[in-house]
Formats: sequence, structure tokens, C-alpha cells
Amino acid sequence: MEPQGPIHALTLSGMSSAQRVLVVIATPAPLPAEVDRSRWPVHVTVAGNFRLDERDSAAVPHLLLTAARGIRPFEVALGPAARFGRDASIPVLLAPHPSLDAVHAALAESLSALPSFDPLEPQYWGEGYRPHASLGRTVGVADGDALPLTVLSLFALEARAGLRLAQVELGLTPDR
Repeated sequence: MEPQGPIHALTLSGMSSAQRVLVVIATPAPLPAEVDRSRWPVHVTVAGNFRLDERDSAAVPHLLLTAARGIRPFEVALGPAARFGRDASIPVLLAPHPSLDAVHAALAESLSALPSFDPLEPQYWGEGYRPHASLGRTVGVADGDALPLTVLSLFALEARAGLRLAQVELGLTPDR
């Protein structure tokens, strides 16, 4: 049975045959179609930066909907603090939660089956996944805060903007 539900997918128009960098994030509320990358709102990374070609990218909204099936909105306790990136320059708050692990595992399995799948940092996929909220100047959360998560979004990362390609509201997808 094909998943039915509230997926809000934008077309992948304007994509060249070159690979595009994508990311899946969880947020407290729906995000606009375009987000200034220097001003990301608070979010938890569900599937870190990865590349897909145009053909494989078209499958991701369906994979996102399938991975979200049966996941209800939830709160995650943020913390402890950590540092990510090659030079440990990115401050984050870890965000451990079984629902984030489940969605990541489902996406990691389905995305890795796509021929053009290329994770930019494969050590942080699958067993190496560490859900986290990146801290930036526009993110107003602290260690110990509870962050409600209600939406999963797929974004394409352009030079200065994140372009939302799909969005799934948690709890509104069928359980089977």
C-alpha cells in the first residue's frame, strides 16, 4: 500500500543532473520554503548532509514519508553539549531520542540503496549517528531544554539558502 498522508513536497525543478547536497531535519513547527543558511532556526539533524543525483532525489519525499510512519510528535531533552566538525568548531547539544534513531535508521537504510547516494561524512550515518541540535546565533536553546519536534523536512543546501523540498507532519502519517 502506498503511504497516504500530509506530505508537502515541492518539485525538484531546476535541478541539474549534477548531484545536490540534501539534509533531513526535525523542527518544532513547519519551516518556510527557503531558509537563510546563516539563520537556521532550531532543529535536530535526522540525516546529515548527503548527495543524490536528480533521479534519486525525486524518491526522497516518499522515503521520508515512509520513515515517518507511526512516529508521533515528541519532546527531546537537549544536552549534553558537544562539538562537531572536522576541527570541532561546531557547538551542538546532543538530542538522544528513540524516535530520532528510528527515523534515521529507516532513512539510512532506504537512502543507501539508491545508486547515487553519497554521505558527506559516512562515519555519522547508521551506527555513527548522533542526533543533535546545532547551536548558532539564531538558536535560543540551552542544555537541559525540552524541544518539541513535530515536523520532518528535507532541504537542499545551496550556497546561501536551504530550499525545502518536502515536509512531513509527525503523527498524521498512517501507522501501517
